[in-house]
Amino acid sequence: MDNWSLGDIEVVSRAIVSAPSVHGTQPWDLRLEGTRAEIRERTEFTSAPRFTDVSPADRVISCGTGIANVELAMHALGRKIETDLLPYPRQPDLVATIRTVGSAPASSTELRLFSALARRRSHRETFADIPVPAATIGDIVAAARIGGVATTLLAPDEAHALADVLLYSADRIRHDPRHQRDIFSWTSHWLPQVGRESVDAFHSAVTREVSDPVITREVSDPVRLAAAIESETVLVFASDTQEPIDLLRTGIAVERAWLTAVDARLSASVLSHPLRIEDSAQRLAQRLNLTSHPQLILRIGY
Repeated sequence: MDNWSLGDIEVVSRAIVSAPSVHGTQPWDLRLEGTRAEIRERTEFTSAPRFTDVSPADRVISCGTGIANVELAMHALGRKIETDLLPYPRQPDLVATIRTVGSAPASSTELRLFSALARRRSHRETFADIPVPAATIGDIVAAARIGGVATTLLAPDEAHALADVLLYSADRIRHDPRHQRDIFSWTSHWLPQVGRESVDAFHSAVTREVSDPVITREVSDPVRLAAAIESETVLVFASDTQEPIDLLRTGIAVERAWLTAVDARLSASVLSHPLRIEDSAQRLAQRLNLTSHPQLILRIGY
């Protein structure tokens, strides 16, 4: 294979567009040329005023989810591939090159995960009170296995640790009107009926725009939040380092895990923002006895 048909281009383009990304920003550019696909980080996100609250780590992780989807699409097209992450030091925005190195029929697993792309959605509400089978959890964790990333299943007695960190993060920013909606979203995953809401007009000094966001000023009860977390299946993704290559691997890992969950008829949602607030990630690592850097949380359920 030495070129891309219009059908190939559509398949790969749809795959990367369907990848999850921070705030739906899709911070990547895709180029298909010759026998390879190139994925670059869109550097304009570093200066655009409306994206100033998007962390660099989340942008790179988002690029990793895009890489995972492009790999799946190329497998589905019958291409045998090799992926180089951050291949050129002098081109730091080029985060991955995925090259065709031959042809090979896609495996049944690859085809199922590719099919799951169209069904993947963020479920930001409570799950049904049905336990996820241990074997299914094992499959999801195995799908996320990649060098540089550790995927840890939160134990029931660790739910209080996660609840404490979420509420610690919320308390750090609860008086900042720019983040009030964020506080509600990351605690309401587990307790959607908790939190008094009000509507305030927020004036942006940067854009000079006035918006009317729904905000909440109430932080959840720690005992109830911990109990809700304990009732669910929660995975913590942590990178060996904070370097871009391990952040890309984190994105690849979480997308493979998420698609494996969807293939098992499960729903999921990701939380990363709470771990970007001050020293919250370090606190969670200490509470869970992790030697790596927590990057995001994946909730899974029916």
